Amino acid sequence: MERDFTVIQLFDIYGELLTKKQRETFMSYYMFDLSLAEISEPEGKTRQSVYAAVKKVREKLLKYESVLHLYEKTAALNALAAECESYAPAAAEKIREITVR
Repeated sequence: MERDFTVIQLFDIYGELLTKKQRETFMSYYMFDLSLAEISEPEGKTRQSVYAAVKKVREKLLKYESVLHLYEKTAALNALAAECESYAPAAAEKIREITVR
């Protein structure tokens, strides 16, 4: 499974829509860079079940984005902020503040 920066960004946006256990599993794998074995051992689970859980969370995040497009909209707003930075720095800063919320 590719460790994809975009998926981590999607987690930042949609992570609160996941269960606590899903968030913990995702963070262990993607952010703390633990192996499937390292995640599964303390829980008494198999590596395959952890892989399935990580895959399911990844698919959920991609599904949320396909419906809500918040990542796509944030990227468009950031591009707009960069474009207007030279002639309207205050507006660019306000756009960036909105995208961080």
